[in-house]
Amino acid sequence: MIVLGIETSTKIGSVALADKGKILVAADLSGVMNHSEKLLPAIEKIMASRKIGFPDISRIAVSTGPGSFTGLRIGLTVARTLAQMLRKKVVGIPTLDCLAAMVPACEGLICPLISAIQGQVYYALYQCSAGQRPKKITDYRLASIKELEQDLKNRRQKVIFTGEALGSIQASLLQIFPDKSSFTAPEVWRPTAAWVSLLGSWYQPQPWAKVVPYYIRPSEAELRWKER
Repeated sequence: MIVLGIETSTKIGSVALADKGKILVAADLSGVMNHSEKLLPAIEKIMASRKIGFPDISRIAVSTGPGSFTGLRIGLTVARTLAQMLRKKVVGIPTLDCLAAMVPACEGLICPLISAIQGQVYYALYQCSAGQRPKKITDYRLASIKELEQDLKNRRQKVIFTGEALGSIQASLLQIFPDKSSFTAPEVWRPTAAWVSLLGSWYQPQPWAKVVPYYIRPSEAELRWKER
């Protein structure tokens, strides 16, 4: 089963192909936040490199957020359009699920973090056991660092933090949780299409029309419109 993976929730997007739980090929989109111009050519390039045609694709996996509002819309538009044309189903992969899955084998809690507005973060908590995929044990949340601290302070397990938000808040988290926190390497802070495509073979596919972006919060445009 060949899965096309599309990841555009972050500044640097990526595409990948997976088959039977193995990555066939993966590539980052050149340039930063240039998804609208680079996404389709990148898909065509990786498919040509493996001599795979669009009819060979079994399903399309795409990141659904939270993340960049514009990036998510571009990725989902391409995924839904291809699925409609090819009569394929789509698998929506939450960005936080992808980040949790990328954490190396561990025991304890995984807390992926994505930066949001006004110093807040998107996060969810996952239970991790050796030899098993992380299991989400909370809903997806938007919170301040103080609210995150409140959520974690009564949990007795070790917490492994990951995600691009660590670039700005890792020092603060180390002060708050000096004894029970650890951090992944920066190499796995960004979700990748490679992992989106792998998860796409495990998650349940849906008709293309049912796969929509998951923002958690309204966009800036929506907030300004409500204020007016």
